Amino acid sequence: MRHLFRCLVAISYIMLHTTVAQAASLPPQASSPVLERVVLIARHGIRSPTHPIAELDARTHRQWQAWPVAPGELTEHGQRDLSLMGMALGQYYREAGVLPAQGCRAGELAVWSDAADRRTLQTGDIMGHAMIPGCPVTPGSLPPGVHDPVFNDLPGQASSTLRQAIMTDLSTALARDRNTRPPSVRLAQEMAQAIIQPAGCTSGLPCYTAPDRAVWSNNAPHLSGGLSQSAEVAENMLLEYAQGMPCAHIGWGHPAMRHAIDTLQPAHTYASQLLRRLPAVAFPRGHILAGMIMDLVTGKAVREPNGDMIAATTPVILFAGHDSTLDMLAAIFGLNWSFADMPDPTGPDTTLGFETWRMPNGQRQVRVVIFHQALDALRMEQFVAIKPDILTLQACHHEQDDRCTMDNFTRIFNDRFKTGN
Repeated sequence: MRHLFRCLVAISYIMLHTTVAQAASLPPQASSPVLERVVLIARHGIRSPTHPIAELDARTHRQWQAWPVAPGELTEHGQRDLSLMGMALGQYYREAGVLPAQGCRAGELAVWSDAADRRTLQTGDIMGHAMIPGCPVTPGSLPPGVHDPVFNDLPGQASSTLRQAIMTDLSTALARDRNTRPPSVRLAQEMAQAIIQPAGCTSGLPCYTAPDRAVWSNNAPHLSGGLSQSAEVAENMLLEYAQGMPCAHIGWGHPAMRHAIDTLQPAHTYASQLLRRLPAVAFPRGHILAGMIMDLVTGKAVREPNGDMIAATTPVILFAGHDSTLDMLAAIFGLNWSFADMPDPTGPDTTLGFETWRMPNGQRQVRVVIFHQALDALRMEQFVAIKPDILTLQACHHEQDDRCTMDNFTRIFNDRFKTGN
């Protein structure tokens, strides 16, 4: 009996030490969520108006300020602000642990820029190098000036079926809008009228409160009327302010121009919601980029249009696009956001992020965030250590920690593409 007892003790001792040794050889389990990957989509920096100033003068019967660059080009001021944004993003994701705290690591950042415009090519280059200063970065893109379906897959010659679907939905949205247009948007149009041509609606000059209609031109849908005109002047005045132009020269001497810019901007935001966030436009336009985001978030490798691969091990991916890119992704993924200190939710340098997190139990979850710079910070070229706003995915609002399980996130994407809204 005593011999049996000694054997049992010995066996128990061996089993205990074996278990301890095995446990010691296993990798330690994280006690908190770990950020594994982030996919960023950025709007380009401060640019000049996309139409020549002489054309703006003719349309508004006002003389606009001259810009130091050609139409639609990044300014030097805008390039410096982009660098500040890239530095802030790099600092944030180093602190989050997805970028190395010091030094360089091969394959830590992939950049893909829209080749359609020089401003987006420059944005990818500037932000990429600012995020990991001193490290090699080779932004990818198609040849300059070539249309990139990643950022816009609407065909150059839309089929009659697609065109009819878009125009029907846009006309329906405008018909509904006649009774539902928010008061802030109507106020913005009235402000545009008061600043530019107070008597325009009765004197044959531009009328910024005129009715709106849907038109198809240059193989794309457009809005025509008072809202679209108000949206254009609102964006151009915001860009003038962000560029650092003297307030006395913005708005032709209108008092309290900073407040006026805040009042004008709902016209631009609302026009974008009616057109760019229209599902009939956003889904066919953005399905390639949305699919790439889904694959990257789920840990897959992705092939770029030039044939190069974004490896499954690349922790940070940056796409450099436009405000329209952010709008179409907001529509596809069901996102919405606004800022207290930037009246344009898709203002210069604004960056959307899709983060992949591994939870302590091994489950992978997705968090969607948005980064921005305040309008006055852009104007004064201020570096600010940014903190993102966390966005809610509609189908995951009941989940904790502002994250969505990978299964639910994938389901949201697939369901929305099945229904197209």
